[in-house]
Amino acid sequence: MRTAVRDNFSAFSTRLEGRVRHMYLDSLGNVTIGIGNKIDPVADALALASLGAPLLRDSDNTKASDFEITAEWTVVKAGGTATTLHLSDAGIDTLVTKRLNQNEAVIRTLFAGFDTWPADAQLGVLSMAWGLGPNGLGPSLFRKFHLAVGARNWFAAALQCNMGGSGLGKRNAVDRGLFRNAGVSEEPPASDPDILFLPVPGNRPNRQLGDVDQAGADDIGVIQRMFGPTRLNLLVPGTFTRGTFDAATLVAVTAFQTTEAALPNSGPFPVTGVVAQLTWACLGEHVPQA
Repeated sequence: MRTAVRDNFSAFSTRLEGRVRHMYLDSLGNVTIGIGNKIDPVADALALASLGAPLLRDSDNTKASDFEITAEWTVVKAGGTATTLHLSDAGIDTLVTKRLNQNEAVIRTLFAGFDTWPADAQLGVLSMAWGLGPNGLGPSLFRKFHLAVGARNWFAAALQCNMGGSGLGKRNAVDRGLFRNAGVSEEPPASDPDILFLPVPGNRPNRQLGDVDQAGADDIGVIQRMFGPTRLNLLVPGTFTRGTFDAATLVAVTAFQTTEAALPNSGPFPVTGVVAQLTWACLGEHVPQA
């Protein structure tokens, strides 16, 4: 795993999952804690201490008993709200590191070239494993995705990486952007594969018809280059003004959003002609980050 991927994974996942110290029910009805760490069945909650992440009492930060953990877990599983037991920040980080390492070990058996992938592609597949579980990424379920990454066709991989399941629309969009970043990073002359091109954290401003890149900004330029003939092929050279969100760029943005919204498991994807958070995510954000 690239160092930039490991160093940024917790912050990246927090943007998608949140960072929750108390137990809660996820969208699938599983008791969860931390940064999307499922602790269901209750035995997983009781095992947290053995993983170096004990549940603590809110009242005095002392270690909770198995009886207290089981009682609170049962309340949460039934739809109640937990307010008496929590994980420390160090405990959350410990869980993330352990699960990330476990996921990487499985991924390396599923994808022989993983160690050579650019950082954004590694983060993309690790994100998929976080959302679905690494064993759910086998070739029987993701055959076209395996073929795409095996050929290092990252733009094709972006179209085949969507996971099914409730609440995964945003993660799927971000993962598509990561694989598109990987495709850009390997264009001649290839970028350093250790560089992560997704800024973590980092948000671009909304861009819409009439906007113009000001000095030192390149937001609209990024959009237009991604829509060029060697990438998404939505803008014809000579039909638009570089750095200006003009009518041709609007048509391309709307076409892109329409295509993304039609992909399986994209969730409610906005087709507005405005490049806002979710559209930025699946376009990719090509800002080098060491």
